[in-house]
Amino acid sequence: MKKLSTLIGLLLLSGLGHAQTFTRTELPTSLTTPWEMTYGPDNYLWLTEAGGRVSRVNPTTGEKTVVYTAPDYFAGSPLEQSPLCFQPNIGVGTLGLTLHPDFLASATSYVYFVYSYNSGTAAAPATKFKIVRLTWDAPNGRVIGSQDLVLNMPTGYDHLGGRLLAVKQNGLSYLYFTVGDNGVSDTNSPDCYVPQSNNPNNLAQDPAYKNGKVHRFNIDGTIPTDNPIPGNSFFTRGHRNPQGLIYNPVRNIVYDTEHGDRTDDEINVLEKGMNYGWKNVRGYHGDDNYPGETAYINAYVPNPLIANDQLKPAMYAWCAVPQPTTSTSADWCSVAPSDGAYYGSNAIPAWTNSLLVVTLKNGSNTDQELFQFKLNPDGVTLAPATPSDPNPKRFFTADQELNGRLRDVAISPDGNKIYLTTNNFGSPDKIIVYTYSRPLATAARLQREIGLYPNPAQGNVTLDLSRLPAGNYGVELLDALGRPVGQQQLVASQRPQVLDVQPLATGTYWVRVYNEKAQLVVPLVRN
Repeated sequence: MKKLSTLIGLLLLSGLGHAQTFTRTELPTSLTTPWEMTYGPDNYLWLTEAGGRVSRVNPTTGEKTVVYTAPDYFAGSPLEQSPLCFQPNIGVGTLGLTLHPDFLASATSYVYFVYSYNSGTAAAPATKFKIVRLTWDAPNGRVIGSQDLVLNMPTGYDHLGGRLLAVKQNGLSYLYFTVGDNGVSDTNSPDCYVPQSNNPNNLAQDPAYKNGKVHRFNIDGTIPTDNPIPGNSFFTRGHRNPQGLIYNPVRNIVYDTEHGDRTDDEINVLEKGMNYGWKNVRGYHGDDNYPGETAYINAYVPNPLIANDQLKPAMYAWCAVPQPTTSTSADWCSVAPSDGAYYGSNAIPAWTNSLLVVTLKNGSNTDQELFQFKLNPDGVTLAPATPSDPNPKRFFTADQELNGRLRDVAISPDGNKIYLTTNNFGSPDKIIVYTYSRPLATAARLQREIGLYPNPAQGNVTLDLSRLPAGNYGVELLDALGRPVGQQQLVASQRPQVLDVQPLATGTYWVRVYNEKAQLVVPLVRN
């Protein structure tokens, strides 16, 4: 959805009464189809790129080093192409990456990542995914070894999943890995499997198959003894296309984000052994937005091999509506969430204890943006929303023409910088940095800091910045929706300036005064 851009590089976001202002910049880093970006404890950004590559980027200068290229990366074969429907190619790529929870310790300085390889032969190719561990030599800044940890993870013609997350829980380190249902949508492309019972998405709830699952491994690639079924790597099941994993270290919770089919994109709280319902149950329970959903829930029979087996609803579902009849994907209200991160810092107070999730889709009523989900202290429910304080909130929406598809998000250790990476199919991809600007003053001090008179006004308004610290300031006039209607540069020590508001329609406006560090926002009434 195309919208007006704000002043380049400076955005007024959320409600003006509790606005967060960010400065937008781009690192001078050229990327090729990045999929994972994580901010490492070594103060570098770690990314995966096309062709089995792992890159390390300086988050200040943007200098990039490709530290590893997988020698056995496999981009699939024409022999694996489906002869049916639109003849899709087999799913391939360089996907998730994660760092050992004790990455800074020399004994565990490991990087883990996922890529496609050929488990067959040239004459009989069989693309699969693997998880590989790289040994990082921190003093010399190089990879000194690689080891296959997990082999033969499935792929298909769509819905690959592919996110990887390393966390330490109760003193033990684990790898979580998402695998999508691997099937082309039977709603959107009903002719891709004959019969449709051959579609692998029918197996998403079956623990005997790896697709449609979130898997949990020990950090060395073995299967934990306390997984839901002994000897089975599955941790949760009934997933369609889980492209994101988020860890909340405060509550020791792992979440996933996943794509729905036309509707019901989800955030789920992952609980051991539980069934998240795909493809019979979508999004929330009880709304019966998908034919047969309520009947399936009511008749559900727990798997006797899985302790306390239950169907679990989404913690949050975007687009929780009945299935649309249009075949135009741009008109569906699904947002295509990719990955997310837990925001635990106090640097942006309104964001503390939140999930940040980025999206891929620019549709008729959806945007490529960042969603902020404010959590309750329990970590499994969202804080209440009100008309004046929605939850979730949307950020960076006005920049989607500059940004494009947002594949991943990372947060600086101080909480002041939000890093986004793009995934735009063909054009060079990039790393975008949004730096938070702290307010210069509280609302009670505004009148002492800035002189604005007369107010209300019909013609000229005097703006006096002489009480601010000396220096250059930007001045931006915004309408009631936060859209700029004019801007200029002023020096705080110079004589008061005159703003002409006579051409403006009557109503409430906002005068925003800012520098590279902070901002003040003052209401102005045109009568």
